[in-house]
Amino acid sequence: MKYNFLTQIFNPFLRYFSYFNRKLTDLKTYLLFLVAVLAHSLVMAQGNIEFIENKGQWDNRVAYMGKVSNGAFFLRNDGGFTVLQHNPQEYAQISRFYHGLNPDGSPVGPNDKLTVHSQAWNVNFVGASASMQSVASKAINTYNNYFYGSDPSKWTSDCKIYQVVTLENVYENVDVRYYTNNGYLKYDIVVKPGADISKIALRYDGVDKLSVAKKELAIQTSIGELRESQPYTYQPDIYGAKEVSCKYIVKDNIVKFDVKNYDPSKTLIIDPVIIFCSFSGSSADNWGYTATYGNDGTMYAGGIVFGTGFPTSPGAFQTTFQSGDPSNVDMGIMKLSADG
Repeated sequence: MKYNFLTQIFNPFLRYFSYFNRKLTDLKTYLLFLVAVLAHSLVMAQGNIEFIENKGQWDNRVAYMGKVSNGAFFLRNDGGFTVLQHNPQEYAQISRFYHGLNPDGSPVGPNDKLTVHSQAWNVNFVGASASMQSVASKAINTYNNYFYGSDPSKWTSDCKIYQVVTLENVYENVDVRYYTNNGYLKYDIVVKPGADISKIALRYDGVDKLSVAKKELAIQTSIGELRESQPYTYQPDIYGAKEVSCKYIVKDNIVKFDVKNYDPSKTLIIDPVIIFCSFSGSSADNWGYTATYGNDGTMYAGGIVFGTGFPTSPGAFQTTFQSGDPSNVDMGIMKLSADG
């Protein structure tokens, strides 16, 4: 269990999250919180990750939060970010447990508990400028309200939601832009003319191990491995974009970029992708229980489906929701293309 690191970062979040380890009767005391989390999960599963501004509903070190698969992504006021990930198999049991079923299918007793293991880690820009500032853009037309507890002074409303957050002047002539594409979280490191690429360094605090595997950055944690793809690096020109060779350099918990044969008089974009998962496109809730990959780069996943919004394709074995389980769920099998 990796709660110590999480406690140091986000005590308020852990206070809510720790309810998962209490009795079913205790779970009722945070019904509003759980419903808000699950409802937000449903919204996020329909499109790209979005960044919600913090107006006091989270720790004051957080500037924006984005919901990712089995966890959350926090952009901090100091320019770094924090990733929180839950064990996907245990996290998938929350809904069943609240509705009276243990992971083994037996009824929940008065002393039964559900434990969800999690791990959080910080990523900081080493030697970053103290004058950096964040600029949010591409606001969507909706907003979030948060009602935690019974004290109205701690409630927040009209929390705006953005599709892009840019950190300007992280280093001299270097910006970092966060956004999503096709369900993946991306961050572009925008290196302007005159910048020193050798100064760009990311320190990962709280992970078990960092390594480079098949040109990707492998982040090992107690609940599994996360990948950052080989950074697609290019320089825009009149013909579109000229690709530039770039690879990760890892030493201890520090990640840097080795860029070859680029023109320092032109802007350079370093563009990794943080791979959490791909979205099914369902407008209903569904939980994954198994997955594997195909030889052509496709991905297969199986799980349970909670409603009629699950997407099907022509020729599928069954295209309508039958609610064939006592818990009102169906089985779902998905094939996802290599590009997600």
